[in-house]
Amino acid sequence: MAVTSSAIQPGINLTATSQTVATGSGSSTTITTAVVANGTAAAITLAVNVTRKAGGIFPVIVGRSIPANSSAIPPELAAFSLAAGDTLTATGDGLAMILNGFVVS
Repeated sequence: MAVTSSAIQPGINLTATSQTVATGSGSSTTITTAVVANGTAAAITLAVNVTRKAGGIFPVIVGRSIPANSSAIPPELAAFSLAAGDTLTATGDGLAMILNGFVVS
């Protein structure tokens, strides 16, 4: 078994349409830090869901407003685990997201 530090999502610009921002790999993937940045002049709403490979879509962050010209570190994503095949999706037209963590293989 190996544990590898990883830029799980090195950077993605979110849109109004749900996008996959991370997919579980190895035997498990753990997000340790998420950074969401809003470089626009208006607040933008962030939403994040997890789809479990075993079935079901579950909300993780519902309607969080990220203020204009600011960043946020959402605590809901700290130590968030994804099994192999699970996906994390997000919306937030104009936001940028970075996910760091580790993969166990």
